[in-house]
Amino acid sequence: MYKKTTQIPNLILDQYLKILSAELKILLVILRQTNGWIDGHTGKRKIRDRISHSQFKEKTGLCSKIISKASQDLVLKGLITITDRDGNALHTGLERKGKPRLFYSFQPSYIIPLTMVQSSLGLVYKSIIDKTNYSKLNKTKLTERSNKMKSMDEFIAKRL
Repeated sequence: MYKKTTQIPNLILDQYLKILSAELKILLVILRQTNGWIDGHTGKRKIRDRISHSQFKEKTGLCSKIISKASQDLVLKGLITITDRDGNALHTGLERKGKPRLFYSFQPSYIIPLTMVQSSLGLVYKSIIDKTNYSKLNKTKLTERSNKMKSMDEFIAKRL
């Protein structure tokens, strides 16, 4: 029975379950399409997968607008990476627009820690990177962040 399951990282259940709504559905589809599949050739779980917008609609029941917003929110939270066929990170909707194939991956090594923040509504979770400021970053800073992620990925690969 357990051979036909998808592993969900504890971090998602422990930290993010409280704050994700439609994003959780998108994240679960990505985890199912990656962690939930074992490559027949290598015997390893998939790291990324091409997932079409229509697949997200079919699997989540969400409309296109919500899927796009939830995907972008997951990118901003540092939970997923969206890349083109060649593995180039696509940080914004404008960079993804018109691309025929988008690849999604759950990137646990890039997760932005959450902090408890006091607000008028009480304690709330907030990402270290404020969404409004992040969306205003220029392309140079996004490229720098992408390069930093790649170097982190190489560092982690060497340590494993």
